[in-house]
Amino acid sequence: MKVLLLNNTDSGGGAAVASYRLLTALRVKNVDATLGVVDKKTVDKNVIKLPQKKICLFYRFVSKIFVKFINLIWKRLKKPFEFKTSNSVFHSTNFKSKIDVNWINNSDYDIVHLHWINSDMISIKDIARIKKPIVWTMHDTWSFCGAEHYPNMLENDIRYKTGYLKSNKPNSTKGFDLCRKVWLKKKKYLSNKEITFISPSNWEKKCLEESALFGGKKCLVIPNILSSVFKPMDKASIRKLLNIPADKKIIGFGAAYDIDNPKGIKGSYYLIQALNLLDNPSDYFVVVFGNASSKFLSQLTIPYFSSGFITNEQILAMLYNACDVFLCPSIIENLPFTCLESTFCGIPVTAFNVGGIPDIVEHKVTGYLAKPYDCKDLANGIESCVLNRDFLSKGCIRKTKDFNSSDIVRMHINLYESLLHSIT
Repeated sequence: MKVLLLNNTDSGGGAAVASYRLLTALRVKNVDATLGVVDKKTVDKNVIKLPQKKICLFYRFVSKIFVKFINLIWKRLKKPFEFKTSNSVFHSTNFKSKIDVNWINNSDYDIVHLHWINSDMISIKDIARIKKPIVWTMHDTWSFCGAEHYPNMLENDIRYKTGYLKSNKPNSTKGFDLCRKVWLKKKKYLSNKEITFISPSNWEKKCLEESALFGGKKCLVIPNILSSVFKPMDKASIRKLLNIPADKKIIGFGAAYDIDNPKGIKGSYYLIQALNLLDNPSDYFVVVFGNASSKFLSQLTIPYFSSGFITNEQILAMLYNACDVFLCPSIIENLPFTCLESTFCGIPVTAFNVGGIPDIVEHKVTGYLAKPYDCKDLANGIESCVLNRDFLSKGCIRKTKDFNSSDIVRMHINLYESLLHSIT
């Protein structure tokens, strides 16, 4: 059995980490798996840079001139028609492909497993052209939404359930309805396509089942694989090594992206507000990892240590272990690695009760689930987790049994085998 995993890149961001870990786990189980990417960052020989879509030079030249012409006109006319939305999440159209889908169809791979295939890695139309059995792991909700990677939770946007009509566009969305355009293209090319979906969380599976686009499709809940590096370590020695105060209550916060955006999905605005509502802020210290700018850090009223973006998992595990509580103030999440990694390190998590987070965080068992977007309750959660850290830490370690890597990779293999069996 040969499996081709597809993800835009092999490093950086949750989907890249998830697909690469799955690649490694499958090969340990003697599955002939390859990760195909557009942007290769590792030196792993089992990761390949996929062949680019072939475009004749004349067509490329004409297209380039045409695009310049259209852009020139658009700059003059776009103001009343330009797509604008208060939903700050990434939006993808996937109207074109960077990779050659013919190469995939002519290859000897038995299964094609899609992961995060945006940034025009493969077009909606070309997904429909894949002739091999397709598995699609949903690292966000783009597959059944429009152009947005998550619905606008702050406006209770449910267009993915009702369909993207002209009449149900959110009030904050102005100009050309890009989300409707993308959704209609998915409906045209993918609604009748045989696809088996994987959802890392129960929440996302429920959303798919309720979606107007893929409500009848098969979907399995299979969590992402976690590295064995994430485990409890000696807190005192790590704090000493990293020069983190031993006499403070340490709050962890981090993300791979979107930290600086005050309206971003990672909820940095809520982090700032919650820290300001702590009863005794002088008792605390903050550990931040990820691309946090000086502008963001200047808003922290509590002393902090900022590590920058971390790719080394051993260092990341040490940062989690230095903390007493990890704070995840995200507006919406699927099954965030930060919450999983913290839990595996025995560090309780405080987060809003949204998305797939409750699959990881059990209220007052492994952490604290705050009322969505209530900063005071988020602050209460921080204080509760610190106060009950030892009890919650034991709950975290018990919780890790729900995310056993051997079980997760076996579920993937069983799915692949069942799909191959069904076509023989």
